[in-house]
Amino acid sequence: MGVGISSIGVAERSVATDVRRALRGGLSLTVGTCLLVASAQSSAQAKDGLEEVIVTGIRQSLESAQQIKQEAEQIVDSVTAQDIGALPDRSVSEALQRIPGITLQRTNENRDPARLASEGGGVFIRGLSWVRSETNGRDVFSANNGRGLSFEDVSADLLSGINVYKNPSADMIEGGIGGTVDLRTRMPFDSSQQIIAVSADYNYADLLEDGFFSGNALFSDSWDTGIGRIGALFSYSIGNIGNRTDSIQTGRYEAQQIGGQERYIPNSIGWRRIDWEQERTAANVALQWQPNDETVISFQALQAEAEPTDIEYAMGDYNPPSFDPARSVYNDQGVLIGGVVPSAHVMTDSRYTEQHKKTSDYSVNVKYTPNDNWAMSADLQYVKSTADILSMTAYTGANNTTGTIDFDLSGDTPYMQWNDPLQSEKANYWWAAAMDHLEDNEADEVAVRADVEYTFDDNPFLKSFRVGVRATDKDATTRQTGWNWGLLSQQFWGPNPANDPNIVLITEPGFGSNTNPGLLDATQLVNFNNFFRGDVNMPGVGWLPTKALVGHGNQNAYNLLRNTQSSFWGWTPLSDQSYSTARPGGDNVTGGVNDQGETTQAAYAVIRFGQDDSFVGRFDGNFGVRVVKTESTAAGLAMTVTPLQGGDPAGCAASTLPGKDCAAFNAAYAFANGGATLPPVDESNTYTDVLPTLNLRFFLTDDVQLRFAAGKAIYRPSFSQMVPYTSLSFTFTDNYVPNSQGWATATGGNPQLEPTKSTQFDTSLEWYFAPGGSVTGALFYKEIKDYIFIGNEEEEYTSGGETISFLTSRNMNGSEGKVKGFEIAYQQFYDMLPGWLGGFGLLANYTFVDSSGGKNTAVNILESPQVIGAADQELPLEGMSENSYNVALMYEKYGISARLAYNWREEYLLTTSAANIQRPVWMEDYGQLDASVFYSLTKSIKVGVQGTNLMNSRTYLDVGGSDLHPRYSWTDTDRRIAFAVRASF
Repeated sequence: MGVGISSIGVAERSVATDVRRALRGGLSLTVGTCLLVASAQSSAQAKDGLEEVIVTGIRQSLESAQQIKQEAEQIVDSVTAQDIGALPDRSVSEALQRIPGITLQRTNENRDPARLASEGGGVFIRGLSWVRSETNGRDVFSANNGRGLSFEDVSADLLSGINVYKNPSADMIEGGIGGTVDLRTRMPFDSSQQIIAVSADYNYADLLEDGFFSGNALFSDSWDTGIGRIGALFSYSIGNIGNRTDSIQTGRYEAQQIGGQERYIPNSIGWRRIDWEQERTAANVALQWQPNDETVISFQALQAEAEPTDIEYAMGDYNPPSFDPARSVYNDQGVLIGGVVPSAHVMTDSRYTEQHKKTSDYSVNVKYTPNDNWAMSADLQYVKSTADILSMTAYTGANNTTGTIDFDLSGDTPYMQWNDPLQSEKANYWWAAAMDHLEDNEADEVAVRADVEYTFDDNPFLKSFRVGVRATDKDATTRQTGWNWGLLSQQFWGPNPANDPNIVLITEPGFGSNTNPGLLDATQLVNFNNFFRGDVNMPGVGWLPTKALVGHGNQNAYNLLRNTQSSFWGWTPLSDQSYSTARPGGDNVTGGVNDQGETTQAAYAVIRFGQDDSFVGRFDGNFGVRVVKTESTAAGLAMTVTPLQGGDPAGCAASTLPGKDCAAFNAAYAFANGGATLPPVDESNTYTDVLPTLNLRFFLTDDVQLRFAAGKAIYRPSFSQMVPYTSLSFTFTDNYVPNSQGWATATGGNPQLEPTKSTQFDTSLEWYFAPGGSVTGALFYKEIKDYIFIGNEEEEYTSGGETISFLTSRNMNGSEGKVKGFEIAYQQFYDMLPGWLGGFGLLANYTFVDSSGGKNTAVNILESPQVIGAADQELPLEGMSENSYNVALMYEKYGISARLAYNWREEYLLTTSAANIQRPVWMEDYGQLDASVFYSLTKSIKVGVQGTNLMNSRTYLDVGGSDLHPRYSWTDTDRRIAFAVRASF
């Protein structure tokens, strides 16, 4: 590492300081990696005397990935699957987390930490979520955001490997500051032989106590015909998976003065169970035709579908609870960690969610190489993604004023118990409320590309010159409702059900002529049995809505629940017509119909150079520049005005309130009544980015390489941040006294946002001492500007004959920051050891990331807690762990291919404001142990077992600011065991 550090510039010297600081902290993995270099050296020296090593399985995958890294002109890390359908992990995101610098977020939505993902969700590269996703070097995205890909939706079985590019080059598609993840599928010309491969597995989830079958098949062959060589590949995969999560959670902690001391009390307390299942299918067709030696024409069609569903059963006191002061226990920070809720108001709900997500990708590529000097290619791609989502929740309430909740949250294993003799009595419950939510999202893109490369024959310095152009046209439409919550017959604040004729008990078929016998069977007694595998006692039972009620559409639920609605209130389900009347709001920033468009035109030039003999020795590299023009359009609702509460101008004139301002009130009244909704508008924005890149590689020896890279990168704003919508409101205290903090305010999206930009430097030192053995270290430094943050500006609007200046909050570009750190990695098989010991190998890597400056971005600027959280400069950047590492013990010999892998990441800020909790949430340190063992019955057939989360790692979440964020959530999920068979002929 000394060479790498001494070669960097002043801008990166602070990274070296961080290296020393991390080493002084006693990072045993770093020290251990350095110690292993000695054995690596001896392996390299002794390899000529070894018996022949048969390269298969894990070893072959490592060698292939190392070869990609070693030969690349950029800093690249790879995961490969030499066996068909055999990535080292069961999902793309889980496989990616093994790469140095990559961490995995274990929630699909960081703002919804109550619902953890079984396979993991977002992928971060070097602490940044600004990651670009590709398939075979082409654009790919999900309809839920129109930018990146939801990697959990992609079948790992169809991939031949994954390349992660950590620094850009000018010929790569722009759009990833963190890096680019390229998913590679197989092509028929990859092999000159016929391939028929099948695999199947049975995946058992121990907490869910259920198993799921998955399988895939592939056929690939090529033929020499009278019209040239023709190849065809067909593959299909179906992956079924399921899991269960058990959780005990409080809400946010509020400060209270109790007994003359400041105490922190949770505003809710409860428990939940979620059963999740997903069917994921994928099909791939690849055709290739080589009519002559100069031309290859390729066609690919890839279609991936994912249909996850989940049913959630939740119970708790969300009043907020009233804790008994005499029996409350606090820790040293004054946080309530144990006690009793003497009169618990336990509410129950069952929530069902189903999603239908589909991505189709079609492409045609033509490569023409007329001679040794010229190479040309043209590419046409069409990609379309859709996502339909339905969420349906029904609530029941219990007459449980005599019940208590005892709890102890002081340790890693929580205790919670609802003590009520009537909790299992069906007649003690009534229908309380219902809520639904709908989404219908789609996005598509057409992309064309053309490249020309000229290779120099005898130039001692120049190798080749390459130029290209690319144009895209993307459209994304989101149709989303808010969360449609409505009362049924009563909530807990109402009178005793036995004395209220406007309440429908769950033992009754409904009101009067609206009775429905089917309503009587619409609840079930939910036992939270085997809770946390028995480590936690059963907290309580309750009569909750059935899956049959909430799981067959919101209209079906309404057909039953409408019989519970009294004349005082009611719930009406959403429909497709609800999209047009929905508005962006605090529960959904993209509520309503939001149309976004984007076109890009890019051109690049790259020159490759190098010399085998120069005054600095052998070196090569490339220098290039990419220029891209982006034009975005946004169509939607222009703005809405919140109706003014508190009377009319006559009331203001007649009042005697001190400090009243009738002039301001009258203006606001006229404005608000002059047009509550202005017509929809179309907005556009155009910007051009110039992105130079430089990649240098020095061959210090045949086995040691020193790399240096510099360049600029961008990451475009999400479509949800560019919603063309503004919400205007007025605030008067006591009806007619203007709010001193601003009586005319507004919030909204910003179609004029531009990309976040990065100037970045990377250097790496890489020692490849064996085909599958290496020690590598990398330093990185990114200067980032134009972070998207919340800013305020005065904006004038006219309505009702009044022009008023509103203090308007929008996402804006402007903040700056730095991200820096280092990675080290080591891998080797110990072939020098005698006998069976020679099959052992070790893979280890460690990453340190540090950041300064920069700002978090509110996902929804219309929700004030998110605005407050995103503006908090004391909070670190979301998703960024300072320390993370992987260690994997491998074995490959005598037909056995085994791996024991442990992945760990340090605490990080999950979100600046979680849904419902409306406070920052932190993910505590998390480590997970996975393993696999396969045995080759023949050269063509393997059988094996894969295990995930073998140590039953518990997930802990904390809530609060940077100074105080006590633990509030404990979650267990499944160990998963898969029994697999693979065959290839």
